[in-house]
Amino acid sequence: MFYCLGRSRLEYVSRVTTLGILADRLRNMERTRRLPDGQERLVGTGHAAIDSVLPGGGLCRGTLVDWINNDGPGSGAGTLALLAAGGVMRDERGAGTLAVVDRGGGFYAVAAASLGVPLEQVLVVRPMSEVEWMWAVEQVLRSPAVDVVLTWAGTVDERVSRRWQLAVEHGGGVGMLVRTGDVTRDASWSAVRVLVRGCVVDDVPEKDAKCKGRRWGIRVLRGGVGRGPGRAGDDEREVLLELNDETGGLCLLPGMERSAPVDVPTEK
Repeated sequence: MFYCLGRSRLEYVSRVTTLGILADRLRNMERTRRLPDGQERLVGTGHAAIDSVLPGGGLCRGTLVDWINNDGPGSGAGTLALLAAGGVMRDERGAGTLAVVDRGGGFYAVAAASLGVPLEQVLVVRPMSEVEWMWAVEQVLRSPAVDVVLTWAGTVDERVSRRWQLAVEHGGGVGMLVRTGDVTRDASWSAVRVLVRGCVVDDVPEKDAKCKGRRWGIRVLRGGVGRGPGRAGDDEREVLLELNDETGGLCLLPGMERSAPVDVPTEK
């Protein structure tokens, strides 16, 4: 299933033409879009609170990023990935394209719009099988007309991860994988892996709360094939973030860095 979110209507195409029409659509986008020259490799997420904990202060084009729900589904990794995706799109002079490969049907346009994602620049693909999903992810990662790719994944075979890494390197965008489960032990070709856990109110003293909205603890792991947690270069701190649900602003809670309580096994 394939569709585009337009300004005034939803373009909807049956699965019969999904694979061919996706490839044609990407080729047309590449022909009609004028790509910026001399693009900087580093791109901000549009949220200083996130950028402050990322290596180099942002995300690198041509790389994969894992957003891992450390507490299981609903921990907030998908929300933070969408916030970051919206920022990358705005960085492209307001003309960036987000491709969402929504295997499980969990992408909600209204929620994405509330997080600052411009829906008129979103391309959504809903594959009907795992094979279609892997193929679609690779195609949009490889396209230079797509600035951000977002998909949901559990365990990913190392060979598939490598194909995706080569594809995004060719396309020059940012690939965001929202992952759930014990995937920190998996070999990964992602450049950065962000562990996300949902925070209960008691985790943050009320005097330190700014936005009085949703809160998450995040910890950044360096990526690289064959890397598990506990390697040199991993950030041992957990940083607490708070989202203002009314304004969409993300706050870094001052003085709330702590040794990571995230239950991540270290290699012996």
